[in-house]
Amino acid sequence: MRRFCKLIAQLLIVCMVWTPFSLRAAMVGTDQVVAGAQEQDNRDKVIRFVQRDDVAKQLEAFGLTSASAQERVNAMTQQEINQLAGNLDTLPAGAVDTLGWVLIAAVVGAVVWFLWYRR
Repeated sequence: MRRFCKLIAQLLIVCMVWTPFSLRAAMVGTDQVVAGAQEQDNRDKVIRFVQRDDVAKQLEAFGLTSASAQERVNAMTQQEINQLAGNLDTLPAGAVDTLGWVLIAAVVGAVVWFLWYRR
């Protein structure tokens, strides 16, 4: 029994000496945690966009199935995903924004007409 206790004590000493060299603990910054979460959110956003019915129909019109589109999204680099997710955020919701251009053209036309006939 004494021999067994001596063996266990020696093993514990070796483990205590070896452990500090094998483990490393470091502070994880908030920016690293947020960046990781943001990258996953961007990837999920692009995948959800590809899974939408209207987008899937348009992709099929181009000859691309929804499954292969998802595979392509999964094969993208994180930089490409971030760029695409940023572009998705800036797209107009719904249709093309033609009303704004029509209003600007009407205002410019009214100013030109007013200045032309004012002379």
